[in-house]
Parts: sequence; structure tokens; C-alpha cells
Amino acid sequence: MKKISVITRNVARVALLGAFLFAPASLFAAGLVKQSIDTTDAMATLDNFDRGFYTPQVLHLKPSGGKAIEKPYGKLLHLRAEISEFSSNAWLSIDTTGGKLDTVRGVSQDLTEDALNVLQQTFDNIRANKGFVIVRICYDPWYNGRSNVTPEHKWVLRHVEQLAPVLSKNTDVIVALEMGMHGAYGEMHSDTSITYDRVAEAVNLMLRNTPPELKILTRTGNYSAKVLGFDNWGVDFHIDGEKFAEIAKAKGDTMYRVGMFNDGYLGTQYDYGTWGADCATSICREEGVAWLEKYGINTPYGGEALTTAGGYQVINTPEYLSYEGFRTHTSYLNIQWNNNLIGGWKASQFSGKDYEYDGSKVDSLTGFKYINDHLGYRFVLREAWLSDTVGADGILRAKLRIQNVGFGNLTWKAPARLAVLEDLEGSDLDMCPMPSYYDLPDVDSRDIHSRTISIAGGDTVMTFDGNNEIEISTKLNIRGKGRYQVYLKIGDVEFANHEVSGIGSCGAEQPAAYLGKTYYDESVKSSIPRALQPRSIQKQNAPFVQRERHNVVIRDGEKRYQINGASTLTTNH
Repeated sequence: MKKISVITRNVARVALLGAFLFAPASLFAAGLVKQSIDTTDAMATLDNFDRGFYTPQVLHLKPSGGKAIEKPYGKLLHLRAEISEFSSNAWLSIDTTGGKLDTVRGVSQDLTEDALNVLQQTFDNIRANKGFVIVRICYDPWYNGRSNVTPEHKWVLRHVEQLAPVLSKNTDVIVALEMGMHGAYGEMHSDTSITYDRVAEAVNLMLRNTPPELKILTRTGNYSAKVLGFDNWGVDFHIDGEKFAEIAKAKGDTMYRVGMFNDGYLGTQYDYGTWGADCATSICREEGVAWLEKYGINTPYGGEALTTAGGYQVINTPEYLSYEGFRTHTSYLNIQWNNNLIGGWKASQFSGKDYEYDGSKVDSLTGFKYINDHLGYRFVLREAWLSDTVGADGILRAKLRIQNVGFGNLTWKAPARLAVLEDLEGSDLDMCPMPSYYDLPDVDSRDIHSRTISIAGGDTVMTFDGNNEIEISTKLNIRGKGRYQVYLKIGDVEFANHEVSGIGSCGAEQPAAYLGKTYYDESVKSSIPRALQPRSIQKQNAPFVQRERHNVVIRDGEKRYQINGASTLTTNH
């Protein structure tokens, strides 16, 4: 649990050496100089491959091992690893030799070392490709949608135990585990052996045998609720209820580790059965979205967006996602399915207004580009203040404002560092200065939060606009005098500003945010700047809003949908 949160709007005034402090209010201090840097979103599609549109690729594992994926189809891969040859219920082919019509099935058995080695080699190849992967494992041969392929439950549990060590070794490249293991496509349907109890037992076994860094997703909110210990979903699965609070307290951080994937996304108001129609016996859309909003704040969410079925409400629009996507922290989608819907997004003009992404001003802004650029996190450096001079104590102080304009947040703790290198601009020296790095171990980059939204009747209230205040105080290991460039590096995350040319030169740049320049003079006596009292400031250019004190009310007019996905949406016949 986070002690300092941009959502609770708590403002901490504590000086920490080598640490960040987050707060949604803008904080400025005398003695720091505001840097003249670009602070706009360049609207480029960024190479942050732990979020975005994924490309699917099937891996068929055999008792003899099979062939590892050597060349991943994309930087964000949806790895569909299938272990059908290890299930006696999975039919692999029909043997027609000699006029026979014999069904060839797998054999329920332990996963072999060769098979597990092929899976590991595939992860190694993804890592070598500098990519990331969403993993799903199931018994459906070649992911062809065959029913009743799951083996006896004891074999599912055994395979979970065998897969867990391999998954645990590769959490640096695994974005999430879509816990298939049951049914056609690993989507927990089309199999008579599936029960909520069996799915919950398998998922909980995986949870116990893997580290907390591995986020585990089930196919529906009902399955995730059962995993977490809920039985009476329509009555108890309400995040403000007493039973929910009781279970959340007992589960602790596991509540933030279990999520869901949605392969019926936006196809109907029920997402093709993902959400219930009878809220007394199932988890309906608003209850599920509220759960994802609070407990999926750093958990991947996405799947496959679908076309609208006849007679159902139309919500599969970029404009609808521009609201609900922030609540569900939507971070990934399939680039191939549904291709007709995605083609429509690419052909449509985005009609919304979301900071620089203003469809009324940018003629070439398609709905697809808006979604593609906002899946997951998107960091924009909006303001930077640095010490004008670093003196004898060597302490560099800074205040930054980073706005996360993406739908979601970082789902893993990307390490934060300052990079400082000598400023040779304007000199005649023909050399490549090497940066010095300063770790900021206390920062949790997952706390650079995107906006928060709540529903108030027919309106959507933005309670936080994604502006995160960051304070830095760290000691530099420098001698003498000179001017230095300062960068913020968060893992290999690309910032959205124009001035994101990486640290270094001579072809060895790394992604980082340029903060500005400071002068170092060890002969100068240092003094700690006087911090001003915090004051609440928010950007005033958010679209479609009426501001009431610190809140923002978005007035929804002539749309085909309501922001909360309520059932009064118009139908598509």
C-alpha cells in the first residue's frame, strides 16, 4: 500500500535524500530555477512495448520439446503457448492412413524438461529482441477453439506447479499471465469440466508458487471474484461493502495482483457475457469497472475489442474509451482482432478533446491513434525546476511535474535514476561526455498516476488530472566547476515530449527526459531553498469540463453512450 498517493490528494512536505515525493498539488520552492524546456506532448507513438497493441503468436509444446519462437512477431507479443499434447482430452489430428479414421489425442502426463526448456528459450528470445510478452497457456491444439480439451483437474494442478518456476524466472519480460489452462482458446469456456472452484484452485496455486511481480488475470470478473474468496458475487462484490472490505483485508496485496482479461471487450454493454445482466447474481459492468479502477491500478487490463452485436448498445468507440479506459486502466489490445473494428478506428476522426489530442484541431488524428497512444501509461514532463548552482555540499535539488495522460499506470517498478553529464554545448571539444548515474531507490515509478474519474449521476467527475509533483534531492559526485545537463531516466520508458533525445551521444542514446541544466561550483556555500506552502493548481486546458473547486465535471451531451456504460445507451439495430 502506498503511503503517498496522488489519488488521496495528500501533500507531504518531507525532505528525503535521494527520494521522490508525489503529490497532486503543484509545489514550488524559492532558490530553484524554472527550466526553459519543451513541455508539450509531441503526439508521437512511443516505443514503450510493455503496453499497447500486441501481436499474437502460437507456441506448440511437445514432449520432445518442439521448436522455440526464434523471431517474435512483435515487440509486445501475446504468447499463446499450448500444451495439448499433455492432455488426453485434446485431439490433435485424425489418422486416415489405410482408410482409418482414428483420432490422435495427447497423453495426460508431466510436462517434460524438453518442453519447459523450449518455453524458457522462447522467453530468452523475447528478451533478446528487447520485447515484452503477455502469456496464455492452454490445452487447445494450435488455439483453434476446440471444446472439452482440458485434462483431469489433477493434471491441471500438476502442470501449474511445473510452469510456475519458468514463469517466475521471467517476470522481467512478462507483462501478465492470462491464466488460461481451461477451455477453448484458454478462455475458460466451452468445456464441461470447468467449474469456478477448479479455476480458483488452479489460479491460487499459481499465485502461491510465483512472485508478486507476476500479475495473474482470469477471463471474467466472476472467476477473479471466486479466486479472491467471493461466493455471492451479486451481493458481496461491491468495493464499498462490508464483505468486500473483510476479504480485501484478508487478501492484502493479492487484491492488487489478480485482474482479468477481456476478449469480448466493448462488443456489447455486457462485453459478450464478460459482465452480467442480472446484477443480483453476477458482477455487472459498473461493479466490475469500479473494482478494476481501485484494485487494478497497477495491473494490466485488456484483450480483444469486438464489433457490436445487432440490437446491443454501441460502446466500442474511441470516444467511449477516452472515458472508461481511464477507469479500467486499459493497457493492451489485440492488433489483429477484431480487424473490422480496428479498421473502422483507423478510418475515423477522433472527435474528443484530451489535452493535445484534440480532434477539432488535428485533422489527421484518427480514433486508432488516440487509443494506440493512450493504452497504458504516457508520461509528459510538464515542468522542471532545478538548483541554479550546486555548491559545496554537492546536493542537487529539483521539482518536477509529470503528467500521466495514458489510460493506465506502469504495472512494474521501473528503476528511476538521475543522469548528469557535462554540458559541452558551444564548445569546440569533439568528444562524447559520459553520464554519471544516481539511483533513486525509494521512488516507486508506478505511483506516477493517470487521472482518476468518478461517476456522479449522468456526469463524469475528474477528481485528479494526472499531474504528479516530484521532488528530488540527491548528492552529486562531482569536483571543480562546470555546467551540467540533467536527465530523468525511468527504466527504458520514453517520455512523450519533443525533447526526449536520450542520454549520451555518438549513437548511444538511451530514453530519458531532459530536465535542464545546472551549474556546479564546489567553492560556493550551499543553502537549502525555502519551500513555499503547497497550493492547489491544476491545468486549466482540460476539455469538455466545468471546474468546481478541485473537481472537474465533464458534461456529456449528444453522445451514443453514457460514460458509465449505463443501460440507457441507444441501440444499434
